[in-house]
Amino acid sequence: GTGIAVSAFSKAKPAAIDFAYWIASGEVQRGPYASAGGQPGHAAAWDDAAVNAAAGNFYMDTRATLEDAWVRPRHDGYMTFQQAASDRINLGLTEKHDAGRVVADLNRLFLESFPAPGAAGGGS
Repeated sequence: GTGIAVSAFSKAKPAAIDFAYWIASGEVQRGPYASAGGQPGHAAAWDDAAVNAAAGNFYMDTRATLEDAWVRPRHDGYMTFQQAASDRINLGLTEKHDAGRVVADLNRLFLESFPAPGAAGGGS
């Protein structure tokens, strides 16, 4: 599941690490973790018929979406790009610009969102 971590300041770090591996294992995630109402993150639990039945088939219905998803870029400058790209797409749609021109502008804006080599920060 989510939120499993071991503090760097733990006084029982080896035991905490062992527990984290145990609780995150497929066997525990599809067994006692799920049956106690936990939200398993292990694929073995997501593929388990009983776990899915108890969750209204949530895991099987959601898995393809998660596997095809990606995390948005997180570089300094991305949020500025996202705003500029949104504005450019809106303008392109409302003024019926050529799609190739809009895509070229989006590609340029994206490349400009990265910091120049050797520069601190980015395009934000």
